[in-house]
Amino acid sequence: MDFNLREETRMLKSNAEKFLKEKAPSSAVKNLLSGEMGFSPALWKEMADLGWLGLIYPEPCGGSGGDFFDLFVLCEELGRAVLPSPFFCSAVFAGLLLCEGGDEKVRKEVLPPMAEGKKILTVGLRDEKGLYDHLSPSLEARESAPGSYRVTGTRILVPYAHAAEEILVCARLGSSGPTLFRTPSRGPGVRATPLPTLSGEKNSAVTYAEAPADLLGAPGKGDRYVEGVMPKLITLKCGEMVGGLSRVVDMTVEYVKQRVQFGRPLGALQVVHHYCADMVTFLDTARLVAYQAASLLSAGLPCAKEVAMAKAWCSDAYKKVTQVAHQLHGGIGFTEEHDLHLYYKHAKTAELDFGDSWFHRQKVAAEMGL
Repeated sequence: MDFNLREETRMLKSNAEKFLKEKAPSSAVKNLLSGEMGFSPALWKEMADLGWLGLIYPEPCGGSGGDFFDLFVLCEELGRAVLPSPFFCSAVFAGLLLCEGGDEKVRKEVLPPMAEGKKILTVGLRDEKGLYDHLSPSLEARESAPGSYRVTGTRILVPYAHAAEEILVCARLGSSGPTLFRTPSRGPGVRATPLPTLSGEKNSAVTYAEAPADLLGAPGKGDRYVEGVMPKLITLKCGEMVGGLSRVVDMTVEYVKQRVQFGRPLGALQVVHHYCADMVTFLDTARLVAYQAASLLSAGLPCAKEVAMAKAWCSDAYKKVTQVAHQLHGGIGFTEEHDLHLYYKHAKTAELDFGDSWFHRQKVAAEMGL
């Protein structure tokens, strides 16, 4: 069995790594996080020109018709750079939902400008407790006139709502049940309030008061549309974590080689060898389970257990490796000037997104019939 990446995938991975090293060094990432926009519109346009925003979408919809596994390795490189941008909420989450629930007319209307970087979308699926509630949404929708809808309620932790043109939400539509809608991000009946977050990325609470909304897909099938894309979203989040984890291992190994204490490098101490070996073990196993889930999804094979295994393991591995990295770096690792805090915050945020390790271990047990 050949475990090597395809030539096209290796080229994408290599080019993405070079691009992000040049365009998004850690100093730029920190500036973006502290800025008002939270991302670089110029860099966003360059990402669109590279074809990243429409990588897996059909060519008639402005995409490249690429492979899901290619998107996975791209997310790995974005996680390595911890680049703040609407990539995940717009080009991934919203795009996949549009493909899952939207008809051909909607896809051809919305996906091309999104892939070109001219239109940013985001997703508001978290209730006021911060939980995904698409199975039983607290957001209410009603049909105010034939074919015309209004939504009322609050969504929190809506990423990049300030930059998005539209927000995709799931609301309860009378007796039909959970239903997807496209809503404006601003205008009558819509109020967005910025929320401070651990990672520093821009999130908002969005409150709807009889705000206009356009139906997306069939009424009552919103929960199925969201559940249909969840395995891909979870696996791509694992890709991000593997990328960040890889960078933490690299910077820590480099640091203990250079940091001299008591007349010799920290890396010369046996206990530090053990710590570094543990970190590499976490990285290799996280990469293995994440790549397995991504390859199965890319091949269209059933993999609910493998996706849950990947998220459970990557969540714990990334968190543990950043904790060990802080111990080995000592005080410098806790300063804002150092890069390590970016990855510690990213690890915690990614751990909680789409369910933590405990949640996904329960899913693994259920898939095994335990």
